[in-house]
Amino acid sequence: MSFLELFTVAGTMATILGVFLTIYAVINNKTLKEESRNTRDMIKETRDMTKEEFGSTREILSRIEQGQSEARKEMAEAMKYLGQLVEAAKIR
Repeated sequence: MSFLELFTVAGTMATILGVFLTIYAVINNKTLKEESRNTRDMIKETRDMTKEEFGSTREILSRIEQGQSEARKEMAEAMKYLGQLVEAAKIR
């Protein structure tokens, strides 16, 4: 084979390789876009679930805090009553 024939064969091979690489890049790009979309959707779903969980957690904490305040008031009243009983016992 002469130099020109080798050059032509190499050019043809490079062109064919370029076409295959272009097709691969297009397919890969579509796949990557789809994967990116799926990932975004999963992240959005996770955020939504997390927001819902935070809401219920806040509600539970609010109830606990309310219960604690009521318990403190009852405990203060009980301590006052015990104080009164102790004072009454001292007087006798």
